[in-house]
Order: sequence, then C-alpha cells, then structure tokens
Amino acid sequence: MPTSFAGRVRDFAMAFDGTREEFSFGPGRALYKAPNGKMFAIASDQDDGTHVSLKLTPAESEEALTLPFVRPAPYLARNHWIMSIIATEPEFDMTCGWIRRSHELVTAAKSRRAPR
Repeated sequence: MPTSFAGRVRDFAMAFDGTREEFSFGPGRALYKAPNGKMFAIASDQDDGTHVSLKLTPAESEEALTLPFVRPAPYLARNHWIMSIIATEPEFDMTCGWIRRSHELVTAAKSRRAPR
C-alpha cells in the first residue's frame, strides 16, 4: 500500500488561519473549510494513495488534468474541482501548491451563509 500522505495534507491545510476540519462526508474523509465557511479541500486515504479534491480556476484545472495522477473530482468537477491522488513526494508537493491556491480562491469569494 502506498505511503499515507493524509496526515501531512491535514497539517498543511490546518496551517491556514481559521481553517476548520469537519467530517461531513463520513469518517476518514476530512473536509477543510476556510473561515468564510467555504470548503477548499477534501482528503481521504484510499488503496491507491491519498485523494485530495480541491478547487482551481478553469485554466488551472484544465492544465492539472493533463497529469497522470489528477482526475476530475467526483460531483464537483463542473465547478473546476480536481482530485489529486498522492502516492509520491512530488505529487504531494504539487498538491500542496494547489491546496494553497484553492484556499486563496475560496477566501476571495464571499460567504453564501448569513452572518451569525
């Protein structure tokens, strides 16, 4: 079984100020949300590696999908989400850059929720 990168993905995602970790999609599937309530990454360990779904711009998504370890994210691809399957250190490094970008994109957007 490939090395699990899920713990390292968690550490990276939680380093952004105000990030919340939730398990809305069930145990073992971590959802990372920015302070505005928008999710910027979903991570889980699978047999073929650590799966991380995240948001990119249309152009960034199109470029990322040319890589062999990247697929359209299930249920989210129409919103330019990709799924990176991390099984190696270079894939982890590239995915961390995308997590950072996803966080930037969702924090730039206004929250859809009413203020509390």
